[in-house]
Amino acid sequence: MKKHLLLSVLLLTAATLSFAGDAAAFVDLGLSADGKTYVFAEYGKVDKSFQGYAEIYCVDIEKNDWIDGEVFRAEPSAATFKKSGKEVYEELLKKAEWTLKKYNLKQSSPDNLLFTREIPSSTGEIVFKDFEGSTVEQNIFYHINLVKNVEGKGNKIRSSFFITLEKQDEKGNVVSRNIVGNPDIKRKGVSNYTINRIFSDKTGRNLVFVVEKQMETEEGTCIRYMVETIRL
Repeated sequence: MKKHLLLSVLLLTAATLSFAGDAAAFVDLGLSADGKTYVFAEYGKVDKSFQGYAEIYCVDIEKNDWIDGEVFRAEPSAATFKKSGKEVYEELLKKAEWTLKKYNLKQSSPDNLLFTREIPSSTGEIVFKDFEGSTVEQNIFYHINLVKNVEGKGNKIRSSFFITLEKQDEKGNVVSRNIVGNPDIKRKGVSNYTINRIFSDKTGRNLVFVVEKQMETEEGTCIRYMVETIRL
């Protein structure tokens, strides 16, 4: 999928916010050679306790789920007190390297970067042209919306979301529609979700949505990451 009308080709690897709490750094470890698996990580240091942490996730794109036995975590603890998040991440990566090696991971090509969020407050509908699906006679566009549901407040807050993925022609007629994510999954402590990036593998069939989670904790408002995936 070659996309030339992107909002930006800037790759975001971390979020920096001005409120209390910590913002994890996001690491794009890449797609497997067959495009069926995506691997990412996040790391940081918990505010107030100053304990480093790191997590690595292997995702089955078609199932949109973690692969059993291929989630690696280093929880914040006394053992990580004097370590930076990056140090903890590098140690965890060494432990996971034998598992990750089989995937021959490579980051998605800039040609397959479909969207990246430039403005932090920009959370509206995402629209971009489907160059592969368009013809001389008719242009096709992706229309993407994140629909969330938030319940409760403070430490009792919980939420869910899903993503609508539509293809529309120039007149707004819906050509195809998919739902990405599970609206029945309620996540405790999460107050907001934002799509940061969307990209595909070289075939254009396997899509990855990088989602920023805003979490309410005792330390303050924190940022963590997750992904939603779909095979078209």
